[in-house]
Amino acid sequence: MNAFKLIFVSLFILLQLWSNAFKAQEQLRPLSRNGNLPEIKQHTLNKKTTTIAPLDLPFFDDFSYADKSPYPSANNWIDSSVYVNSGFAIAPISFGVATFDGLNKLGYPYSINAPVSFSGPADFLTSKPINLKATSTQTYVPSDNIFINFYYQAEGFGEAPEANDSLCLDFFKPNQNKWQKVWGVKGYNPSATDTNFYRVRIAIADTAYLDSAFQFRFRNKATTSGSLDHWSIDYVQIKKSYDPIDTLENDVAFVYKSSSFLKNYSVIPYRQYNSSIELGTKFRNYFRSNFDSDQQCNYLYSVKNEFGTVVSSSPVLTFSAGINPFTNAGYYAGNEATPNVPTSAFPNTFSDSTFFTITHVVDVSTDNKKINDTITHVQKFSNYYAYDDGSAEQGYYLNSFGAKTAMRFTLNTADTLRSVRIYFDPIIEGGLIQSSTFRINVWANNGGVPGLIIYKDSVMNPTYLIGSYNKIPTYKLSSCLPLGVGTYFIGIQQTTNQKLNIGFDRNTNHKDALYYDIGNGWVQSAIPGSLMINPVMGCTYPDPVGIKELELKQNMQVFPNPAQNTITISYPGNQLEESTIEILTSLGQIVYTKSIVSNETIDISNLSNGLYFIHLKGNGLNVSSQKLIISK
Repeated sequence: MNAFKLIFVSLFILLQLWSNAFKAQEQLRPLSRNGNLPEIKQHTLNKKTTTIAPLDLPFFDDFSYADKSPYPSANNWIDSSVYVNSGFAIAPISFGVATFDGLNKLGYPYSINAPVSFSGPADFLTSKPINLKATSTQTYVPSDNIFINFYYQAEGFGEAPEANDSLCLDFFKPNQNKWQKVWGVKGYNPSATDTNFYRVRIAIADTAYLDSAFQFRFRNKATTSGSLDHWSIDYVQIKKSYDPIDTLENDVAFVYKSSSFLKNYSVIPYRQYNSSIELGTKFRNYFRSNFDSDQQCNYLYSVKNEFGTVVSSSPVLTFSAGINPFTNAGYYAGNEATPNVPTSAFPNTFSDSTFFTITHVVDVSTDNKKINDTITHVQKFSNYYAYDDGSAEQGYYLNSFGAKTAMRFTLNTADTLRSVRIYFDPIIEGGLIQSSTFRINVWANNGGVPGLIIYKDSVMNPTYLIGSYNKIPTYKLSSCLPLGVGTYFIGIQQTTNQKLNIGFDRNTNHKDALYYDIGNGWVQSAIPGSLMINPVMGCTYPDPVGIKELELKQNMQVFPNPAQNTITISYPGNQLEESTIEILTSLGQIVYTKSIVSNETIDISNLSNGLYFIHLKGNGLNVSSQKLIISK
């Protein structure tokens, strides 16, 4: 980041402090760390390569294994600190890119205290040695037209690099033991409509490079205190006899993650799944033809359960008329094969958590690059809800004290909320964030927006899980919260004016489920994406009870419910025998107790609006946690 931006950010912060009450709003920020990268020992850059067998031409990597590994393939690269992913790129050449930023191989800042005005060396991506000297059939010469070809994109779904940032390409001269810069581009801020990947083509003609130990490497300069100043590269290849008019290989490739077969979520608790409600009717996959002419193409998918058994598959769709080149037709949608999600994809209900692997395939007989013709999607049925795909591209925050953030979730069967998974990112003010506090809140549904608050937990501090793979911290509620069938809003209220940066997935758009309140009432989010707040369902609450007690609980009635000023308790057994009623808040505080008989009316006019629980004690029995909502 440059000095101008530092001045601009400082002025912007001062302006925010002055006008919070009037102009507080939702914002996105770049990440300071990458929660998708596991803790592994960082490789040493520029390691000696004398014992590594050189690769033969052609060289190719399009990072289409991004759904399997966040690191570049060891088949092509000897060291790297880039992040292989399918989330940061917009309209890539094929599925998966390598992204350069200010984070090291572990996904943490090179220098967390680096000022925003600083731009220094950051990521490297170094190839294995490549034999450009001689093979058993030929000796390479400059006239062989050997070229390296790749595509790059600035910003994408990340942050734009500034003018003092850069992306560079170096070639290695083995005889001189020297790296030589052969190409570079300075940072810039792409316009909103500039989502292009730009092609770079560099000749490898200098005789100093025609060696059996030739290498190349990409490197960037960036602000090293976070996931900042993004560049992504795709479709890197080296080959001989490169015709100047060549652009891409004869290749049909997937380009994005496949969409879920579910209609509303990416993950749903197995207890909440009901195929008639949650199974989608449409799904979407995108693939492109990099040929320069029409090609006949087949498409199909299959679904396997956790044991590897095929439970559903599609018929083969043949594009008999041919698919057009991307330059003429753009992306193709894989759901043209089966416009409707098959009802046989998953069972109607589940007895336990499980997962299914959905494999999508495009097939062109003359395709030169089969590696990117297949993508997989793992559909989880777990113990939590999620709209997001499990990875964050940016951080979402509200800039006012007491701001509320809520996500909409619908229960298809009665359940209990036991905890909430929330991914907080420290961005730049990580220490301040960790020392800040928030409360987990649950709101009732009020015509599609958050309404009456029915649960407010004690204050908590954001935590960070270091060296984890797709691991989001879990915040346990003080007590399990029973919830009936219906829609609820689950989220947080911050008890600080510090920006609590919550992970934001830019690749799944559920902004319709995200609401925020900065003091002027609830507003639906205007930012496309999904917030990483995942309610965890299911716990033993109330505690296990005896048969008679359970029978009494199932037959106890509280009406009206919701209530205003009075309620009536009805229970079976001796109608004249006294029992003791206790009314507790959602935090377990007893606010009312009295001896009653069945069908007695109780005055609750002194209790404020909210969610309560009723305990009924009598004859040595204890009926607990019957829910009561007071709404006046």
